[in-house]
Amino acid sequence: MQITEADRLDMLAELRRCHGERIGDIIVEHLPPAGWGDLARQVDISRLEQRIDASDLARAQDIARLERRIEASDLAHQADIARLEREIARLDGRINNLAGAMWAMGGIMTAGFMGLFTLIATKL
Repeated sequence: MQITEADRLDMLAELRRCHGERIGDIIVEHLPPAGWGDLARQVDISRLEQRIDASDLARAQDIARLERRIEASDLAHQADIARLEREIARLDGRINNLAGAMWAMGGIMTAGFMGLFTLIATKL
């Protein structure tokens, strides 16, 4: 049952009449403003604290699991990066070898053309 402000004033008037103004005021001041159903008991608060603590623990465990997954993923990525760096270095070495071979072939071809032109020029 919801108590209205008019009900509270009626109760105050009756308490003042029966117990005197001072005692009536004291009694009404100790009543909850919206009714007894809106008050939390210590056991209610304790239960809420337990639920909050359990929820906090679950969140902390979730965060720890995520951190472990991120760390594992980070380690895997670092290993992948190291592997790719080794592969790039290997390919870079091969490219340098190919470039050297191309320069050598260019030199051989140049010498061959010069020899051919020299031969043609002397035969003419």
